[in-house]
Amino acid sequence: MQIKFLDLYAEYNILKPQIDLLLSEILHSSVFVGGKYVQKFEENFSRFNRTKGCVGVGNGTDALEIAIKALNLPVASEIIVPANTFFASVESILNSGYKAVLVDCTEDYLIDIKALENAISPKTSAIMPVHLYGRACDMNSIMDLAKKHSLKVIEDCSQAHGAKILWKDEIKNVGSIGNVGCFSFYPGKNIGAYGDGGAIISNDLELLKICRSISNHGITNNKYDHALIGRNSRLDSLQAGILDIKLKRLQDSNAARQKCAETYSQNLSTFENIFLPPKSCFKENNVWHLYVIRLVKKWKGKRKIIMEYLEKNGIACGIHYPQDLGSLEVLLGHPECKIASNKNAKKYASDILSLPIGEHIKQEQILYICEKFYELEKIIN
Repeated sequence: MQIKFLDLYAEYNILKPQIDLLLSEILHSSVFVGGKYVQKFEENFSRFNRTKGCVGVGNGTDALEIAIKALNLPVASEIIVPANTFFASVESILNSGYKAVLVDCTEDYLIDIKALENAISPKTSAIMPVHLYGRACDMNSIMDLAKKHSLKVIEDCSQAHGAKILWKDEIKNVGSIGNVGCFSFYPGKNIGAYGDGGAIISNDLELLKICRSISNHGITNNKYDHALIGRNSRLDSLQAGILDIKLKRLQDSNAARQKCAETYSQNLSTFENIFLPPKSCFKENNVWHLYVIRLVKKWKGKRKIIMEYLEKNGIACGIHYPQDLGSLEVLLGHPECKIASNKNAKKYASDILSLPIGEHIKQEQILYICEKFYELEKIIN
């Protein structure tokens, strides 16, 4: 049996008639940048997330950088970001001219609220919580801290399309609670484009207006009316059309991921050498972009052996991420990056393992993967 970690072609086969028709329509219209497909997706994505608006941009990193610039934070101020996330999160802060403060994660791999609180200083201007692996952060606590210290909140939602948060007494989508929410539509995401793409959502229409201007060379009213120094970061028609098709079935595809996760958790629950993903407070809290286990006890430090055995048996796995941000050489000693805490993030990085998950994974394949873990238990122990 061969089990891919990601199978984009299988997804295309499901959507082939719609995608092929869309491509033909766009080629005939020759409207490749902007136009009705971009407008339609922005409207639908905003409606899906129950926000007042959406701006499509070139990619998820641009979304973060544009949002940061639009917030007009104090010069040389600090933005707090988790140490356990993809490099783009901290990169966007540094590229925007601000100081990044890295804080630790808890055993659920999300930002540690206590560590976050301890890192807040008079220089702090914003918090960037990352809804990692598909799971939503504790936004209630984060927003309480933001309100207490008058901080802006930039939600990095690049791995959590459709994840929900129990916000006070209401269920809300990630990205709809902070000042701004930023998304990546890289092909492997829960909603992936056929190339790069990103989006910014918010309930602040004036902020979105600034974001749109920044993303389009600082243009406000007409093509040659440049009100500020912007950049070229626009979601193109083809990507917008594809994303709109995929958005309609996002809840179903997320449900398929949730079913995969449930099967994994049920069949791996007896392994004392595997730390499973903690259960979410309610099902919709986690859309399972990744299913990340941690190797503990007798399996700790044996990830290479385990991955080689799984690969030998046709199972492709991943590591997200092999190093926490606070251990990367490029950030160690960086004048604009401070590592406030990263003990857990650093410790977990050497033992985490991402198992295949998604619509392309059948239940019998998950059972096969779990069976190989049973075999490993006999081999390693």
